[in-house]
Order: sequence, then C-alpha cells, then structure tokens
Amino acid sequence: MHSIRSKIATAALLLAPVAALVAAQPAAAQERHDDHRAVRFDHRAPQVFDVTPNQGQRVSDRGRTTVSARFADDASGVDLRSVTLKIDHRDVTRHARVNGSDVRYSADLQPGRHAAELVLRDRAGNVTHRSWTFAVADRGTWHRS
Repeated sequence: MHSIRSKIATAALLLAPVAALVAAQPAAAQERHDDHRAVRFDHRAPQVFDVTPNQGQRVSDRGRTTVSARFADDASGVDLRSVTLKIDHRDVTRHARVNGSDVRYSADLQPGRHAAELVLRDRAGNVTHRSWTFAVADRGTWHRS
C-alpha cells in the first residue's frame, strides 16, 4: 500500500506544473479573446487629415514637391503594411516614408494638375480612401501674392 501512495504522491508532484499551466490557460485565452473582441467591434475606418498640398492648392515647381498626409485610428490601429500612396495613378509607396502616423513622398513633379490617392486600413479591416488634387505651377506662371 505504501508503494501505491508513493506513486500517487509522485504523480501529483509531476502533474502540479501541468495543472498550473492548465489553470493559467483561461486567463491567457481571455486576454487573446479580448484583443480580438476589440478588433471585432472596431467598425470605424481610420481618419486621414492634414493632406499636403491641400485640395486644389497651387504650388511652385521650385525644388521637390512634397505630398503627405497624417492618419490615425483610435480603436485597432492602422495596419502600416496596408498604406498605399498613388500620385497620378502610379503607386509611389515604396519611395515614400511611412511611419505610425503619416506618409510623406517627395518628387520633382512636372507643372500641371496632379492627383493623390491614399488608401489604408486598420487592423480590423476597415478601409479609408482619400483623394485630392493639386497643381504644380510652371515657373513662368508662378506669381507671388
């Protein structure tokens, strides 16, 4: 009988770490579930603001034209891998600087009208499209106010 009690005690010692791990699982699972719930209940798309040049703005062609925008998402956060910036329907994202709250692209744009389009999504999959146009003035037609 002593050997049976000894075996049970040994088994209990061996299973104690497993029991602790199993007991901890619901908390870890709940934590992950809460993270997914926050994403699941995020129905608002990210916000885009402070676009430059502004809609309809006329800028000089002296030097490089900088096209930029700031963005934010208060719930699940912006998926930075989803940020796409197009200038005149050409994807320039790989030449742009994208960080946690903005995108910035600089280039020598030809005089004339240009279109910018920014597409991004948050971690919940909500998509934002923002388009704007601006003009780069020819040096001969640029007038200071």
